[in-house]
Amino acid sequence: MTSQYKKFTKLIAKWPVDSSKGERDLGKFIREKVKVAFEESNKQNLDSELCTRQYNALNKIADNHYRDRYKRTNQSTATGLSTEECNLILSSEVLTYLKEENKGFFRKIFQKDS
Repeated sequence: MTSQYKKFTKLIAKWPVDSSKGERDLGKFIREKVKVAFEESNKQNLDSELCTRQYNALNKIADNHYRDRYKRTNQSTATGLSTEECNLILSSEVLTYLKEENKGFFRKIFQKDS
């Protein structure tokens, strides 16, 4: 299991942590899952085949395997927003603001005027 752990620590090093996402960051989530999986109490229960499959899948995502294999021809989104605008809207600060102001996206759209 030591070799599996070394592979996962190298994978974690490739995965960036976005501090603007707070608790919703995928890099942070993966780090926590690896930490829990390789704790002393769980080492006996690890399935090496499952670890290998999960490592390979996460490594392909980290290396942009599918992005490079299936190039996008258009840089549009369903919302019409740019990547930067989508990242801004999904930031923790904006989501916190929306919760505080009680102005959820769907609530504003479907709110009926009385």
